[in-house]
Amino acid sequence: MGKEKRHILLCGSRRSGRSAMIRALTQDLTVPLYGYVTHTLRTNADGFHEIYLFPYGAADPRPEEACHVGDCDTRRRVIYDRVFDTLGVELLAERENGILVMDEIGFMESNAEAFCRTVLARLNGDGHVLAAVRTSLETPFLRQVLACEKAQVVEMVPERFEEIRRELEPQVKSWAEEGPVCRSI
Repeated sequence: MGKEKRHILLCGSRRSGRSAMIRALTQDLTVPLYGYVTHTLRTNADGFHEIYLFPYGAADPRPEEACHVGDCDTRRRVIYDRVFDTLGVELLAERENGILVMDEIGFMESNAEAFCRTVLARLNGDGHVLAAVRTSLETPFLRQVLACEKAQVVEMVPERFEEIRRELEPQVKSWAEEGPVCRSI
């Protein structure tokens, strides 16, 4: 087997178990976890699902305009790129140690240039990344994400959840034991 990859990208469509796998792999870790998670919190009066971006692990996330990344229904989308390009970039800021969690990378942020550049920079960096990637809609940005040479791409299959967890758990635990990543200045 070749050299272990620095990142794990959990791929699949809605309800494939990507977010649940992130929680299962990180629940017992003592290393800091940071990054972001997206949540659909409510449906507004127009029938759109409101989607928000929160810091990963936030104890009591509150839906506010500053973290509202978009609204969508089955056919239409309204996306607020400025939230990805401000709050999203801030949540992706490099830290000396810990594991960066991105839950999820998808089609909504494809036109948020600063956010996309930052995601790709982190995937080309040395700090560890554990990410859920929504692959139901293909975009040039998602193709770049999935082509990252430092990432192990894992297709999530709900029927294989426990098998996949057992395969990935030792790798993620080794990241936690690794300590701070040295960076050149």
